[in-house]
Amino acid sequence: MKIIVVEGALDSIGKSTQFDLLRNFLEEKHSVISHHFPTYDEVQGTLVMEYLQGAFGKPSKLSPYFINSLYAIDRKITWDNKLSKADDIILLDRYTTSSLIYQSALIKDENEKKKFIDFVTDYEYEKLGIGKPDKVIFLTAPFDFIIDLKNKRDLEKGQQIEGDIHEKDLEFLKNVYESAMFCAKYLNWDIIECANENGFKSIEEIHKDIIDRLGD
Repeated sequence: MKIIVVEGALDSIGKSTQFDLLRNFLEEKHSVISHHFPTYDEVQGTLVMEYLQGAFGKPSKLSPYFINSLYAIDRKITWDNKLSKADDIILLDRYTTSSLIYQSALIKDENEKKKFIDFVTDYEYEKLGIGKPDKVIFLTAPFDFIIDLKNKRDLEKGQQIEGDIHEKDLEFLKNVYESAMFCAKYLNWDIIECANENGFKSIEEIHKDIIDRLGD
């Protein structure tokens, strides 16, 4: 069994599109079980949904360890009920990786940030016993590029997107972006640059970069 996670520095970078393309590619040769976290449509995702709607207050006022525990419940139950039954490839859109990014964004001190990352990876992969990723595909681009793309997509939809408590706070998103880059380097994720000097790469170019990183 091999676990592949598709992660992004921020939303709007095209993660869902690349996830779908990768799933189609893998399904040509493998048996694939895929899942999108958080699991909003099942009971284990209820607390996460309430948190994102602001039921527990602003993220800056909460312990990152507490917030992580809400997501960890979802991952553990989903792992036991669904993902652990895989015998070939598990493909995940977000995972523990997202908690590492978003919750460590609340921690400014680098040593404390590393302690949090080490705690969460040990707690979830060792103590809870969910699977540890074999490969994390991390999509990134310059922060301003991603925000501009997000704004353009919102305008194309012809409506103002309210978003959750994360998406409403631009300063927090900047912290999340910096935290994502830190986690990607600290944990040696496979970093896929989605932009170059000419702007964003094409969907096909990014997909090829991902396939090249998969190896055997």
